[in-house]
Amino acid sequence: MLPRAFALALANGIGYLGYVFVARQREKILKNLQFAYGETKSFKEIKEIGCRVMGHMLQTAVDFLRFARLSREKAAQFVEVGEAYALCKDILQEGKGLIIMTAHMGNWELLAGMFGLQGFQGAVVGRRIYYEPYNQWIVGLRASVGVQTIYSHEAVRKIRDHLRRNEIVGILPDQDIDNIKGIFVDFFGKPAYTPMAPVKFALATGTPILPAFLVRLKGNRYRLLLGQLIRPKIDGDREAAIRKYTEAWMASFEEVIRQYPDQWGWMHDRWKTTPEMIDSKKREAVSSL
Repeated sequence: MLPRAFALALANGIGYLGYVFVARQREKILKNLQFAYGETKSFKEIKEIGCRVMGHMLQTAVDFLRFARLSREKAAQFVEVGEAYALCKDILQEGKGLIIMTAHMGNWELLAGMFGLQGFQGAVVGRRIYYEPYNQWIVGLRASVGVQTIYSHEAVRKIRDHLRRNEIVGILPDQDIDNIKGIFVDFFGKPAYTPMAPVKFALATGTPILPAFLVRLKGNRYRLLLGQLIRPKIDGDREAAIRKYTEAWMASFEEVIRQYPDQWGWMHDRWKTTPEMIDSKKREAVSSL
């Protein structure tokens, strides 16, 4: 019910108070920032970034909660998309669908919503929330702007179905999830456990991968940034191809996060899983046979 500018300012203020008074989250944010940047940034610089993170996340939530009242015309007033729609239409002319990959930064929900409002068909992959009324509310907000939801446990089949229909599938693979198959890829100079599934889908279907990010600008505006289009293919060694193209999209993620460090979710422990942990699990699996 509040004017958008007022609601965003309120969310930013609450986020700052959360940073100040919720010590556990503040310590996570600062710990991960220090781990990522090491000695390349002073502690003062890291604190300046960290104190804006929670406010940005709440501002992202504000725009998401306003989806039910959002139209293509209203969204165009505060989102700059450049040639993104034309590029995606050209890619879809190939008939193999499109995988758009983004991170939990900027406004990933609005990124999907912009394509939905523009008439593009597709879905995003997300976790099912255990509290079903809340889950249905979130799914309904996405549906109000033309975006379907694919739950993680059904992703393999449904992603293929959408790609076969020449639609767009949105994936957010920037978090550390140790119960899925992954590889360790360099991220801020540290090994980060990273899912292989996006590249495997692309290799199996011939679908291009487009990194894309909707970043916040001054004046409560957004700009859509596109990374280099990735066309995975196997030249001999399949495992080497999976690594090559996973490293490619991760590099796009890191580049944008470095440009807008306060807009990424540093409260998530991206480097939680270590090579030693994966080796230990493999040894336990072998010994149990």
